[in-house]
Amino acid sequence: MDFGKFKYEREKGEREHGKKQKEVELKGIRVGFTTGKHDLGIRVKQIEKFLAEGNKVKIEMILRGREKALRDFARKKFDEFMAMIPEKAFDVEPKRTPQGFIAVIRKQ
Repeated sequence: MDFGKFKYEREKGEREHGKKQKEVELKGIRVGFTTGKHDLGIRVKQIEKFLAEGNKVKIEMILRGREKALRDFARKKFDEFMAMIPEKAFDVEPKRTPQGFIAVIRKQ
């Protein structure tokens, strides 16, 4: 058997195998400490669209300056926002970071 033919057949098989795989992207949404209810609703619609496409969504709440002193209040706002999102499953549970809070969700 010709080595060039063997190499071509192997690469062809790898290309066919790659077509069957679906790439899952990680989309990002940032929510501020002072973001209003209407803007949060818009973010929820974006998240629903991303989840419908089969992507994972990384949700961040970034705290700046003196906002870091109000972490308890910010955690409540973050949890309220997470409750607005229907049909979600956590890849990364909501957790605290030095800059704020973060969670990664996927469709249930």
